[in-house]
Amino acid sequence: MKKKIVYTYGVFDILHYGHILLLKRAKKLGDYLIIGIVSDIAVKEKKGKERPIQNQRDRMNIIKSLRYVDKVIIQKEFDPTKELKELYKKGIKIDILCKGDDWDYIPGQETIRNMGGKLIKLQYSKKYSTSNIIKKIRGIIC
Repeated sequence: MKKKIVYTYGVFDILHYGHILLLKRAKKLGDYLIIGIVSDIAVKEKKGKERPIQNQRDRMNIIKSLRYVDKVIIQKEFDPTKELKELYKKGIKIDILCKGDDWDYIPGQETIRNMGGKLIKLQYSKKYSTSNIIKKIRGIIC
């Protein structure tokens, strides 16, 4: 029996309960969950020089330790197209690409459809935010 493979991605900087909920929901969609950790360079370009708080190696090791996660890779950009294609070349066909429904446009959605997979938007946990956690910490420390 073929395993259903799910892929999701993110920064996962300062892991919080919203991240855990996303990963738990993603794992329920299939048998094998692969996580793309967006690279430090891409995060800095998008969110500024002070981000990420945790480097990509630390974020990768933290996510790798979670029971819902089967494999973790570094994703060079916010768009997972290159990684999806590289996995496919290695014989790993992603069945489902998922992301939080707070995204209007999800990078990689055309790629997953062209590869015969589907996109699933998962409910976003609005009360959890890394940016808000950072603001709280800065308010206390500064």
